[in-house]
Amino acid sequence: MLQRSINAARVCSVGIALSSLLSGGAYAADLSTKAPAVPYVSVDDDFWTRPYLFGDLGRTKLKEQGISLGLTLGNETVGNLSGGNRNTAANAGQLWFGAKLDMAKLAGIPGGTVGLTLVQRFGDNLNTEAGIPALQLTNEVFGRGNIFRLTELYYSQKLFDDRLELKGGRLPVGSDFFFGLCEFINLTFCGGQPGNIQGGYIYNWPVSQWAGVAHFNLTKELKISAGVYDSNPNYLTTSDPTIYFLPGVPSSRPVSGVLVPVELTYSPSGALFGTWRLGGWYDSQSTIDGGLPGIIATIPVGGGVPDQNLSDQRGRYGIYESILQRLTIDGPDAQGWYTFLNSTFADHRTSFQDYQIALGFKHTGTFAWRPKDEVGFAVGTTHVNSAALSPNAGGNEIPLEAWYGWQATGWMNLKFDVQYVINPGGRGFNADGVKTDNAWVLGMRTEVHF
Repeated sequence: MLQRSINAARVCSVGIALSSLLSGGAYAADLSTKAPAVPYVSVDDDFWTRPYLFGDLGRTKLKEQGISLGLTLGNETVGNLSGGNRNTAANAGQLWFGAKLDMAKLAGIPGGTVGLTLVQRFGDNLNTEAGIPALQLTNEVFGRGNIFRLTELYYSQKLFDDRLELKGGRLPVGSDFFFGLCEFINLTFCGGQPGNIQGGYIYNWPVSQWAGVAHFNLTKELKISAGVYDSNPNYLTTSDPTIYFLPGVPSSRPVSGVLVPVELTYSPSGALFGTWRLGGWYDSQSTIDGGLPGIIATIPVGGGVPDQNLSDQRGRYGIYESILQRLTIDGPDAQGWYTFLNSTFADHRTSFQDYQIALGFKHTGTFAWRPKDEVGFAVGTTHVNSAALSPNAGGNEIPLEAWYGWQATGWMNLKFDVQYVINPGGRGFNADGVKTDNAWVLGMRTEVHF
């Protein structure tokens, strides 16, 4: 039954995506995208304006009783006009199911919430199919295996008049930290930025790990957060369903440690609201990214046992900031200009990609007669460590992206997208050391709420 539903969703995704233009193939890379918010539930049953394709189906009543449900399909179809070693296309997407249980209504526990999210990924990676040596995905929704993953299973409890929230279970680090939006197709502008450049140990959506998180509201607008995550590469498995689908505990071999993020969040309220984040992380493991020189053990003067490899004595760390701010009020609802600015700097001793910066803008209510349509554009850069053993060392990959978002119905949104990636890989060299052209990529993102 489940497999039948997944297959049906896959067919639906390709068709709804106007099926677009294109099709393709790829590899498993890092991904960082969060589940879109469950749209406001209405009993309006007009096919074109209702928030769900299949109608309310009793969800309003369930929500009143403390059960919120969502089922959403996100699909990205992209193709390159230049760049890489051939022009081709690829399609990738995810189907996610989300549930939240209000324990105050269901069990008389004020402030308690149980959350569950399941994600099925499918499709291919354009960078691999076209031979584009880009550092960041040009269809961000691809990655971490075409499997049915347990992305969230947690219990959250608010205390002291909701000033303190304690949360524990299987969690992606990006659910509680980092930048939270994913409105662009290039990964540079999507989701948890530290995971974009440190995907080897910061496992963005849809990968989860056992974790504990605390949020404390210092004031109405200022919050401090800290978390402890089991830092274990075995969470990335695509072959063991007791880990990727069930909340099992992975083996501590070959290596395990802890990832500790800390974040200060300022959320100005009012009409020009925003979210300003400043944070950092520390990972107790000491592995150096591939493509960087290791440290050779040396013989002490006078002989004796060689000094311990210094790479085994240091952890990994980084800092980040994220600003998401509304700039103007151009209408009675959400119409107006919005901006984001993200910067992440990782430990250059252990990081092949050691910083990423992204700036973007969005306008909602592009035309008076289309109050829910949007336009967006962004520019960013990802830097390759100057010490890297690569012809791309010291280079900057620079993507530019623009899109028009058409709210076709209350339950379906289409984004028509163009990307231009300058110096893919940092300086444009592929794995064979051959220089490639800058990449023009056209695409479309489809989002459907069932």
